Amino acid sequence: MITRVTIFWKLIVAFIILFLVELLILQAFNAAGLSPLLSNILAITVMLLIGCFTAAYFIRLYIKPPIEQLHKGMNMLAERKYNFRLEEDKKDEFGSLASSFNEMADMLTSSLTELKRNRDYLESIFEGSADIIITVNDAGNIRTINTGAENTLGYNQMEIAGKPIDILFADPEEKDIAIQKLRLSENVVNYEMRFITKQKEERNVLFTLTRLHNSNGAVIGTIGIGKDITEEKRLQKKLIQSQRLAAIGEVFTGIQHSMKNMLNACKGGSYMVRTGLKNENHKMLIEGWAMVEEGIFRMTAMSMDMLKYVKEWKPRVKLVDIQKLLIDIDGVIGKTARDKSVELKLDVSSDIPTVLCDSQMIHSAVMDIVSNAIDACLWKDYDKDEIPEVKLSTYLSEDNEKSIIEVVDNGCGMSERVIENIFTPFFSTKSKAGTGLGLSITSRMIDVHGGNIEVESETDVGTTFRIVLPVNATGRNKENDHGKKSISS
Repeated sequence: MITRVTIFWKLIVAFIILFLVELLILQAFNAAGLSPLLSNILAITVMLLIGCFTAAYFIRLYIKPPIEQLHKGMNMLAERKYNFRLEEDKKDEFGSLASSFNEMADMLTSSLTELKRNRDYLESIFEGSADIIITVNDAGNIRTINTGAENTLGYNQMEIAGKPIDILFADPEEKDIAIQKLRLSENVVNYEMRFITKQKEERNVLFTLTRLHNSNGAVIGTIGIGKDITEEKRLQKKLIQSQRLAAIGEVFTGIQHSMKNMLNACKGGSYMVRTGLKNENHKMLIEGWAMVEEGIFRMTAMSMDMLKYVKEWKPRVKLVDIQKLLIDIDGVIGKTARDKSVELKLDVSSDIPTVLCDSQMIHSAVMDIVSNAIDACLWKDYDKDEIPEVKLSTYLSEDNEKSIIEVVDNGCGMSERVIENIFTPFFSTKSKAGTGLGLSITSRMIDVHGGNIEVESETDVGTTFRIVLPVNATGRNKENDHGKKSISS
């Protein structure tokens, strides 16, 4: 409410004066002997002229100047001249309006100063960060890159702004996977991808991708914040090579022990072959040759497993339907289990999401564990009311972040000592039937996917193996330098 009403009283005074003037004019016309009607008409006409002149003078004197000042002030604010202020000397309604205008300008200036301070702060973070920061619009074109991105990629802001993000990817498939993953969530954390610099060099980058929204909640683009891990990958590769050399030394230690037994078997067999030929003993000849063949077969199998164990794993990942993969395994090994009087039960859930992994590696790993489970059933003497049984199933973890493949058997089980060593190279419970590298290889296959294997067992009760794989596989591929990686829009 306006409390200072000076203009109002000025108008009241003006109207009173006009009213008195009208009475005087009317009296003058009546004194001049004019008729009352003509006197009134002339008086009203004169009063209208005087009223219009007075109103024009009043507006020009009291209203027009402050309105012009207010208009000027609004224009100054529109031109971003926020230091402009109106005079507040007059103690009337326009003085109150000028005061309100100045308060609004002060608040606007304060807000803009704070916004500029925040903008400068965010820009200093954006530009000063050594990490790579890239924003992309909803059409997939680059909007901005920071200094960290310029230093890593070799491009500057002017030459890359507006270009499609595709030009940075060494493998377009990685971008497609990122987009697919962003459709399922608002962000993707620690996605490893490969970028190509302006100089055509390949850089490994670990990115976190997040959707950008406008005030209405609509998606307007994506921001990616990442770190160049090329050097870390190089050092990691050297470490893996060192570990591989250590593994090779471990392999040769195992070879020395295993080959000694195999060569002794071959020596014994060759001796029996020689003796059989010398004495024309056909039975001894056959038995001796069988021993030689067994030694050759075991050395061949061991050499193949050794190659698998020391090789550099490079998973070729894609979205894999785990349910279908287990159905395929059941079809391959189910008949073998039945031929050995072992019942193989398959329990798969239809709501398991696809998993980013190398289907051949996971197939091989599960096959190895299922084969071991069947063998464990053959080494147990069952009661009359119990049958040899292996259950193969899959389900999601409680947090829905991991896909679990479970293999359960009711076979002979394992002692704690055996459980502690089952993934140790050349450790085997199969006597002459195994090389002791199978589960070591299986463990590495799962490890490069960022997963792990859990084991529970009880002697004469059975064993449970769980292969735990991350659904998004963001932590996978620890050994690989060129395999597909996981990501986000």
